[in-house]
Amino acid sequence: MQRTLTQVRDLLRKSSVNHGRLSEVISRDPGFSLYVMRQINSLPNPPKEPITKISLAIPLLGMDAIEQASRTLPSLEEKLKGPPRRGLIDCYSRAVHAAIYASNIAEMQRWQEVDSLYTAALLHDIGEMALWAIAPDDMRTVQRKIIQRTPRERAAQEILGVTLEELNVQLGLKWQLPELVHESQGLSNSHLPKPLSVMLASILARESSLGWQHEKLDNDIELLAEFLEISHEEAIAYLHRLAAEAARDLHRLTLPLPAFHLISGGLAAHETETANAAVSPVTTRQAPVNAPESSSDAKSAPQPQHATSPEPPPSDEKKAASQPATKKRVNPLQALLNDALQQMHEELGLSRTMFAMLSPDKSALRARFVVESEQQLSLKGFALNMTKPNLFKALMNKPQAISLNRDNAEQYLPMIPQSALEQINNSGFVSMSVFIQGKPVGLFYADNGISGPGVTRRQYDNFKVICQKTVQSISS
Repeated sequence: MQRTLTQVRDLLRKSSVNHGRLSEVISRDPGFSLYVMRQINSLPNPPKEPITKISLAIPLLGMDAIEQASRTLPSLEEKLKGPPRRGLIDCYSRAVHAAIYASNIAEMQRWQEVDSLYTAALLHDIGEMALWAIAPDDMRTVQRKIIQRTPRERAAQEILGVTLEELNVQLGLKWQLPELVHESQGLSNSHLPKPLSVMLASILARESSLGWQHEKLDNDIELLAEFLEISHEEAIAYLHRLAAEAARDLHRLTLPLPAFHLISGGLAAHETETANAAVSPVTTRQAPVNAPESSSDAKSAPQPQHATSPEPPPSDEKKAASQPATKKRVNPLQALLNDALQQMHEELGLSRTMFAMLSPDKSALRARFVVESEQQLSLKGFALNMTKPNLFKALMNKPQAISLNRDNAEQYLPMIPQSALEQINNSGFVSMSVFIQGKPVGLFYADNGISGPGVTRRQYDNFKVICQKTVQSISS
């Protein structure tokens, strides 16, 4: 990653090099770490004992070699664009999270070689990383099959003629990586504690990157509980704590952070009141356009008045208790929005669909309703600060729609804050602002997955139709 290259150069420019800090920076970057481990084994006189951790490899290589690497290694951000870059960044995020999980598990087991497990987990999925860098079209095809519920290894076998685990093993042998890297592939060594802990850390990192509320992750957490001999509830809390610690360590890097999605994206009661108050029998005409106003225009727009609603009457507990569960009243606004998202997802084939709502003071935009495929990084934790100019703030200036694609990406991507870029598809998405009774309420957003292809023109046109019909239904 470019930030790694910059940080390494900055550290090397100091009068005395902090080897611990240098190792820490490099070991958070799977690409730079892989380079270091490959170089140590290609020395004219390689070490007699296998080097299994970055902190030992760096001083053996020498500072001159590290400095040269910081100036000659290609930057991920410069080398890759669009879905391939997103795919590799996702791999990097999972790799570093797996490394942190594996080293923590090793500490909990009181094993000696904690850093060795860190390195093995960091380089566990080198096959997928290599494919995103060198054969991204093939990897995207594999990923599409996985999204369509084809098992991961079978999808790779069908497209590549080899499973990703087999590719990991062969690359590990070719590049003379630590033995634990290929010992932790497949199930043949799952009876051994250290390979099993690396496998488990990698699986947990992969599944939690897709969201925290699905059955597969729950089953994996049960395996973690058995391995650590703790209760299921303790294992959940333990993994959540590790994810939060990882987020604190990695928040300055351009990596997705699953811990972000542990934070509830639900609205407070007063936000729901604002949304309901915005629903009125007055129909507003929508006039979507293909591009939003500039940020400067959005800044000069007058601030809308806050919608209010009367206090609801106090509930009658006895009456509520006597009502059967099937009689529970469904919020009509919620039903309309969910129906629209479901229609976008099922009929248009859009992998991730979301309605994000403005906070009452218009300072934040947060996911309120989400419909998406299970195999996707979830949008449920989407949140964006709206106090500063950005693309979505400009979109909320008036009723309008936008389709980000390869032709306008250079213009619009710089207008999107980094926190949002980590959650959306940088190659293409569609969005449309929603106004009720002339007041901004929120926006619809949809894409074909965080690393999927851009949205087609037909999907965009039909997306706008669904949005417009939904707004008309709400208003009427």
